[in-house]
Amino acid sequence: MTKPDAKPYLTAKDVASLLMVSPNTIRLWTGNGLLKSETTLGGHRRFLRSDIEKMLQERSHPSAKKRPSILIIEDEEALAQTMAEGLMEAVPGLSVHIATDGFSGGLKSSLLKPDVVLLDLMMPGMSGVEVCRMLKQEPQTQHIRVIAYTGYATQDQVDAVITEGAESCLLKPLRIPKLLQAIGLNDQATSEVSP
Repeated sequence: MTKPDAKPYLTAKDVASLLMVSPNTIRLWTGNGLLKSETTLGGHRRFLRSDIEKMLQERSHPSAKKRPSILIIEDEEALAQTMAEGLMEAVPGLSVHIATDGFSGGLKSSLLKPDVVLLDLMMPGMSGVEVCRMLKQEPQTQHIRVIAYTGYATQDQVDAVITEGAESCLLKPLRIPKLLQAIGLNDQATSEVSP
């Protein structure tokens, strides 16, 4: 008897075990065209080992990495739009949302649960420090990475937002490469972006 890892063809159960999913998932993937299979004379599906390996390679390729969702909380709408467009142009497939004040930023954070919040420190009504504190105190938003930025930083403001949970505080002017680096996306940028 040959070992499953030596056979050129695998059963749905073999593939499910290899990919750590259920056989039903394999059937769904096959039905949706995500997995290529052949059918035996007896009506059973068989999968070429090479097809499975190819799929695994494609799924683990750096370009297949999940793109984080980003929320920009910025009271200057034109700047927020420019940042969003620049990020989406540099990394196609990126999901970027905008909130134009601290209150709506907190609300959108709770609803959208973005991976990263880009947060202006100086906003009317609710400051960036207050927004960061609110995000980090709420169980449903405390996991969100907060990257603050400002054009008028004092060391006290920077210290305050870092104390409240922001991982960094960037200084304006903000350039797309600087934002990509802070978010951790510079290796996923597909286009040349000006510094």
